[in-house]
Amino acid sequence: PVTVASGLEHPWGLAFLPDGRMLVTERAGRLRIVAANGQLGAPIDGVPLVDARGQGGLLDVAVDPNFADNQRVYLSYSEPGVDADGDRANSTAVARAQLDGSRLVKLQVVFRQLPKVDSKAHFGSRLVFARDGRLFITLGDRYKRRDDAQTLDTHHGKVVRIHLDGTVPADNPFVGRRGALPEIWSYGHRNLQGAALHPATG
Repeated sequence: PVTVASGLEHPWGLAFLPDGRMLVTERAGRLRIVAANGQLGAPIDGVPLVDARGQGGLLDVAVDPNFADNQRVYLSYSEPGVDADGDRANSTAVARAQLDGSRLVKLQVVFRQLPKVDSKAHFGSRLVFARDGRLFITLGDRYKRRDDAQTLDTHHGKVVRIHLDGTVPADNPFVGRRGALPEIWSYGHRNLQGAALHPATG
């Protein structure tokens, strides 16, 4: 094996920019640019706040298919918050922002996994762009709520599919079904941390 870059703390996600540089997430909450020669850049400003406990933190990164025109990148991460009782909790969230040199600007959260729970495990969190430009997001069952993966009223243990602005495609399989969250594409998963499009069928 060849070491491309060193000095990263729990690197989790990687995405190539059009010029060959790499965006790399560190689970503790840092996003860095790694040059083609392996030179490690300083942390990028403007990254959202993450709950970096256990398996949580700053997770995947993906470059918008139209990055050359819009400079957008997408990040998945464990977002801190509170549950229905007001107690400390978290869930997987996805935000997009424009990469402006060494900072992110115009950050916008486009998806939040519901409900938030107090767990340090099973965030899922891979981001995959479909050929039609829509975004697949893998979501873990949060470990404490494993049975939720079999129901359609939470995002736990699901793959969701959204437009890039966070809205729901009208042809998602559960749109219009009573009691089902319309973002859901598939369900019954544990903690998907790998995802890719089939190279022939998409």
